[in-house]
Amino acid sequence: MERPTPSSSRIPTTLRSGVARTPSTLRTPTASSLGKRAATEAGLADDPLVARKALSASKARETTLERRILELQRSLQQRTEELEETRSLNERLKTERHILLEGETKEKNEGEKREKAWETERKQAIAKIGELRRARNTLGAELEEVNHQHQSLTARYHNLSNSSKSEISLLENRVKDIERERDELRQWQRRAEALSIQLEEEKRKAQDGARRREDAAADRKGDEVVRGELRRQSQNLVSLQHANDSLQAELVDLRRWKKDADAHDRVAKDTERTLKDEVRSLHEQLERARREVDSLTQTFPSDQAASEDASTLQHRLSALSTLHAETEAKLTAKSKETDELHARLATVARDSQSANLALAKRAEEAERELRWAKEGRRRAEVQESLARNELQSYVELGTNPSSASGSGDSAARVTQLESLLESYKSQLEGLARDTRDVEDRVSRGAGLVKLSELEEAREAISRHEAAATELQQTIDQLIEANTKLDAEVTNLMQRVASGEYNPARERLLELRNNPAAKIHAVRTEQLEALKAENTALLGRLAAVDNEPAGQDAESRGLVPRESFDRLVKEKTDQEAAHEKRLLRLKEIFGLKSREFLEAVYSLLGWRIRFDESGADIRLTSMYAPKGKMGLTLKFTSHEGHFGTMQMTGGMARGLEEARDFWVTERQSIPGFLAQVTTEMFEKTTIGRAAGYVGLE
Repeated sequence: MERPTPSSSRIPTTLRSGVARTPSTLRTPTASSLGKRAATEAGLADDPLVARKALSASKARETTLERRILELQRSLQQRTEELEETRSLNERLKTERHILLEGETKEKNEGEKREKAWETERKQAIAKIGELRRARNTLGAELEEVNHQHQSLTARYHNLSNSSKSEISLLENRVKDIERERDELRQWQRRAEALSIQLEEEKRKAQDGARRREDAAADRKGDEVVRGELRRQSQNLVSLQHANDSLQAELVDLRRWKKDADAHDRVAKDTERTLKDEVRSLHEQLERARREVDSLTQTFPSDQAASEDASTLQHRLSALSTLHAETEAKLTAKSKETDELHARLATVARDSQSANLALAKRAEEAERELRWAKEGRRRAEVQESLARNELQSYVELGTNPSSASGSGDSAARVTQLESLLESYKSQLEGLARDTRDVEDRVSRGAGLVKLSELEEAREAISRHEAAATELQQTIDQLIEANTKLDAEVTNLMQRVASGEYNPARERLLELRNNPAAKIHAVRTEQLEALKAENTALLGRLAAVDNEPAGQDAESRGLVPRESFDRLVKEKTDQEAAHEKRLLRLKEIFGLKSREFLEAVYSLLGWRIRFDESGADIRLTSMYAPKGKMGLTLKFTSHEGHFGTMQMTGGMARGLEEARDFWVTERQSIPGFLAQVTTEMFEKTTIGRAAGYVGLE
């Protein structure tokens, strides 16, 4: 009797449904292995004792088998439960694996997105840094422009001060001339009084000797006095005319200076406004650059431990932060200096405005002087007319001596002389009033410049020159500081572009698929290819060295496959680059050729077309109509020379004489084309619309 081995591999699958179909592994021996007979052959089959023993043994075996079956069922149930647990564990592990795979894929995608975003931000930062450099260059150019403007304004200010000095000297000379004219007017007043006294005496003599013949002599004497007075009045008018012309010239100069001063004031205000806008834009760009630097230096935290490189980067970043703080302090100081420069510029603008106001006031005073001179001239002209009338009356009296004998005529003449004397007195009183007004204005200083004001103007000029010198020194210092700041900004940008960060606040999260890793992979691949090629070359060299001397040398000209593939790849790349370069050059040549032909067409009026072979050239005029009624010139080339010229079109019939003259006789194609262009312009609608009528 054998017992089956309790192994799970030998348990039938039918045991899952129950015990009824469980096969038995017991084996009843039917023959003895020792050659004995069976009990039935020996006649012992009907022995009851043996039957009972066999029955008890079979029951015992049956009990054992049932116990074994129960054990196997329990073990099967345990194995089934373990299998179910294993399946559930596998399902759970598969689910976790899928979740981990999805998380890994998501993390890879997010890392790639972050890498792309970082690359985009880096490119934007580089572009903005380039814009900042360009803005700095433009600001430097504008600063140089402002320096040139400041120098020009300083030169103009010096010119204006010199002109003001010359104007002051001219006004002083003018005051002297006015005083001299005042003295002359006083002399004229005294002469007028003397003349009035003489006229009174003449009146008394006329009343005393009205009936005497001495009136004619008195009349002749009065005529001489009036003639002398007229000559003096004419001289006075000439002097007044010269004074009026000089005042007009001074007024024109003052108006021109006033316009120049207004223009300088406007330029100073515009310059101040542009400087303020530039400072504001620089502050905005600085704030934007700070935000961009902060955004560029922000990275995601990592759980990796800091190494020696991280500590080195930390020290470098702390130094970078210190430099950034120092740069910010320097920029603040430069901003304060810029504000001070703006304040100084405003002070200079106010001073120039006050100078402009003073010049305007002096121009108004000069206009007033001119107006007064014109009024004096008008009064002098009136006096001249009165004197001429009086002279005319004396001439008429001189031409009629017979009428002087009558007492009535003498009385009429005396009355006329009295009226003339009254008008002359009134004119003299007006001149006296004008003279007193001029004296009062001279005494008050109107129209002149006081010595105190002159000294103040000179002091202001010296202050302005000192301020201009200080401004120039400040500008030089600012240019030097700007150069240093540019170097520091360049260094900072290089550090930021190299990937430096602050390890005290930030940690670097480096993905597997980053630009540095890609570059390293490409370099590694190139290095491996070079190593393989080197190994192949060394092997080929060793094979060549091991070959005997008498062997065929055909195999010595061979090269390794790696070197051949590399050379073929380099050749293919060079051919592709060469083809691309040639294509680009062809495109550029085509564009430049079209531009040249368009320029020739717009300048000379001829459209040039080449055929594919380049042997024929066709010229079409701008002013010729389209189609068969136009004009086309065809030049055919033979071995690089223009051998023949053919004219086609409806307008070619009237050009035979011009062709014979220019081409056949003169052998000048440019002259022929010029004449054809002129005739086409005359004959076409364009020439008629331009108003050109050709000769018939």
